Amino acid sequence: MRLTFLRHGKAVDRALWHERDADRPLTAEGQDQLRELTRLLRPVVRTGLICTSPWRRARETAEIFAAAWELPLKECAWLAGEAAPPAQWVEELNPAVDTMLVGHEPDLGIAAAWLCGFGPSAGISSLPLKKAGVAILDGLPRPGGMQLMALLPPKTVAAIAKA
Repeated sequence: MRLTFLRHGKAVDRALWHERDADRPLTAEGQDQLRELTRLLRPVVRTGLICTSPWRRARETAEIFAAAWELPLKECAWLAGEAAPPAQWVEELNPAVDTMLVGHEPDLGIAAAWLCGFGPSAGISSLPLKKAGVAILDGLPRPGGMQLMALLPPKTVAAIAKA
């Protein structure tokens, strides 16, 4: 299984937002960056389904990718900030379908590290995902059953595409 983790794009600053955090939207800059990433990542990312956190900034991120790549989009409450432990995520995945998970930090980074078998003994309890950053894993979706294929901040994706 190929499992792609995508952190939501740049959202309105928390300090400027006075409503529920779950309702915080992407900025125009964040939307533009994501549209460019859909073009740059398409040759690299193998997926047949996009699962997203219901939180607005993640949902908007996933909608940009789903529309550009013409893929089905599934809202998954277990991807909402601190909604479920990685073990529950694995139960929700279909290993026969390459999937992109769109969500939040630190949850995505913790789940990716757990699936790769990293942990306190390795000194890696989380893979750092910047906003609009991507981690690509391959293997069986179980603890230690996946291999990290790529960990890409958005600037690195752009640099590779220009090379």
